Amino acid sequence: MAPTDLHQKILKGIAEVGGAIPFRRFMEMALYHPEHGYYASGQAAVGKEGDFFTSVSIGSIYGRLLASVCRDVWQQLGKPSEFTIVEQGANDGSMAADILDAIFSMPEDFSQTVRFMLVEPFSLNRDRQKQKLKGFSNVTWVSSLEELPTFTGIHLSNELLDAFPVDSLRWNGTSWDEECVANRDGILTWSTRPIQNPELQTAATNLPTHLTKGFRVEINRGIQPWLSTLHTKLERGVILTVDYGQAGEDRYALHRADGTLLAFQKHERFNDPLGEPGLRDITAQVDFTALARSSREVGFEILGYSDQHHFLVGSAEPWLRSLGDFTDRSDAAKRDLAVLQTLLNPGSMGIQFKAIALGKDFPSESPLGCFKYQRPGTEMLGSSLRV
Repeated sequence: MAPTDLHQKILKGIAEVGGAIPFRRFMEMALYHPEHGYYASGQAAVGKEGDFFTSVSIGSIYGRLLASVCRDVWQQLGKPSEFTIVEQGANDGSMAADILDAIFSMPEDFSQTVRFMLVEPFSLNRDRQKQKLKGFSNVTWVSSLEELPTFTGIHLSNELLDAFPVDSLRWNGTSWDEECVANRDGILTWSTRPIQNPELQTAATNLPTHLTKGFRVEINRGIQPWLSTLHTKLERGVILTVDYGQAGEDRYALHRADGTLLAFQKHERFNDPLGEPGLRDITAQVDFTALARSSREVGFEILGYSDQHHFLVGSAEPWLRSLGDFTDRSDAAKRDLAVLQTLLNPGSMGIQFKAIALGKDFPSESPLGCFKYQRPGTEMLGSSLRV
């Protein structure tokens, strides 16, 4: 396949700095270049005809359960007269539509307080979202977190953090080296060098040093400023993010010795993320230990941490109890149960995906219902922090 326009731009960027660019810069260009990036150009596609599945693309039950989580947060905040739901990384707006559909089937005392805001920097995505959500009058858009007004409510994101550009480091046996992207006869290749960025060098001090030579770890430096901005914007409420990743020593298991970087295209997985930049999704699994550390540093309280299986069991319990005997359930309810079973499956999404909730000025007397059965729980985050 001929090199893409973005491929040529990356080669030019490598030449301009005289040899190699940090992997983080490559990932940033591959995903977010304003003309050719995977997300910015509208290339990103989810579902059967796209590049990958998400919990949202499998069925509407996921968004409807999140709507019940939003109502739980509203109730625990004392039922404020204005409750803002912010979604970031909304893709085509399907999750927002599912949440709003569910909210407007709930009692009016909640639905009348809700305003929904989407954080969307890309015009192509915003146009798709507006088409999807044209039936709702309480939806507004901002292009960045910085443009958000202060709010009381909940910030939601699903598979957002795994798409933040990351630094990739390799353990050389005595210290951490930075992985870069170089040009070899027009082909993008890996190279390593000692860490040059002071901020990255400081972040590397939190990494273990007992690992085998060649062990790769990704550092997501974008999470700290993201959390800091959210803490400024949120007056009272919850930050809830769901993504795939690990905490504690599980992050450094031997089978992860080559890191967690992956690329996806038409449901095919590529272990090397350098190929066909701009045409493939690139992800790195979330280090929930580092996320917890950063959350506490900016002032959030960790309200819950669970794999998706137990998170959704807690979220779905009231709905499941309302269904009655299986033989009496409608075909729609049976379809929803089949989708829920997929989302709970420990062999796929149920264990790989984790949900974490961060609170600011949020009552802590009783846990949110979605974390009633949380596993492994916040103790995993506290005991594994390297501070």
